[in-house]
Amino acid sequence: MRRQTRQKSINIKCMDCAGSTKEITLCHVFDCGLWPYRCGCETNTTRYKARMERARINYAKEFEELKKMGIGIDQFFCK
Repeated sequence: MRRQTRQKSINIKCMDCAGSTKEITLCHVFDCGLWPYRCGCETNTTRYKARMERARINYAKEFEELKKMGIGIDQFFCK
């Protein structure tokens, strides 16, 4: 039996909830305990920031829709 890492377990849970990697990236359930780890790295890392900058470009339309819905997209781009 293969041992699951913490991140693999998080990925499985997020995929079950969101259904696709795109929706995991765009997840706006900020109060979820797994939200900071949904992209495979913690939100305070350079890796996370680079992933979210790519997402900002690739999913510009989707981020704009979230903004129109009143969802604070600035939370995706932690400082």
